[in-house]
Amino acid sequence: MAELALNEYQLRPRYKFRNHRSIRDLRNSLRHALIEDAEQWPLQYKDTHGHLIFSYRRPHKHAWSPEMDLNLEESEDGSTIIRVLIGPAAGVWTLFMFLYALCALLLIGGFVLAYSQYVLDKSIWGFWLLPIGALGAIAIYLAGLYGKSRAIPQMIFLKKFFDATLPQSELIEGDLRKV
Repeated sequence: MAELALNEYQLRPRYKFRNHRSIRDLRNSLRHALIEDAEQWPLQYKDTHGHLIFSYRRPHKHAWSPEMDLNLEESEDGSTIIRVLIGPAAGVWTLFMFLYALCALLLIGGFVLAYSQYVLDKSIWGFWLLPIGALGAIAIYLAGLYGKSRAIPQMIFLKKFFDATLPQSELIEGDLRKV
C-alpha cells in the first residue's frame, strides 16, 4: 500500500463501527489488551461519562500525541455501535481554538478601531492589529500542521490498537484510508 500524503489525513478522523459483542465484553477486551500486552500497547485509558479515552503513557507521550475517544452505545438489534474519534488531546485542541479566537479578535478589533479612528479623523494606528492577527493565525495554522505531522504515526498506532482489540468491527461511517 502506498503511503498516504499528509493532506489526505483528517485532523480529527471520525469512524462509526458495529460490533455484535456486548458493551461489557468490548470494554473487557480493551482493558485486557492494555493489561496483558502493556509492552505492545503503551496506552492508558480513562472512563469518563461513558467515553473511553485512550492516550499514550510516558515516555511515548509528547505535546502532539493524539487521543482516541470511544463511545459505546447499545443498538436496537442488540449489537454495539462504536463511535471513534482520534485527535489532539483536549488541552491542545482548546489551546488552538483559544489562539484562533484571539487572532480573530485582533482582526475584528483592529478593523473596528481603525475605522473608528478614520471616522473621527484621528491617527489610524488600529490597522497595525490586522497584520498581527493575520500573521498570528498563519503561525498557529503552521504549528498545527507541524503537530499533525508529528501525530500521524501515533494516530495510525491508535487505529491499529482498535483493530487488534476489537476485531470483527464492521465499518458503518468514515474513511479508513484516513488512518
